Amino acid sequence: MFIVIVSGMDIYLYMILVEEIPWLHFVKLNHIRNLPLNEQVSAYRQHVCDIEQIRACGGKSKSTQIVNEGFLQQEDLFYILQEDGSKIYVTVEKTI
Repeated sequence: MFIVIVSGMDIYLYMILVEEIPWLHFVKLNHIRNLPLNEQVSAYRQHVCDIEQIRACGGKSKSTQIVNEGFLQQEDLFYILQEDGSKIYVTVEKTI
């Protein structure tokens, strides 16, 4: 899954890896560590279910809608090309 962020003349392309956080790291997260143990377990189960759902959908959440799609262009309307000369195709989705 990728996120494209355009800031002025700069374009940033981020790849998001959908990986399960191990329990020992999960319980150290700021918003989790102060919860009671039963709530930590519940939150972790929800995290694992969310990851499994994303993986089952091929990396896409079921509750998204395509807002726009097309080839990535600069402000001067020239296409941004990959090393092999092919255009970069981008899909913009929003969560419903």
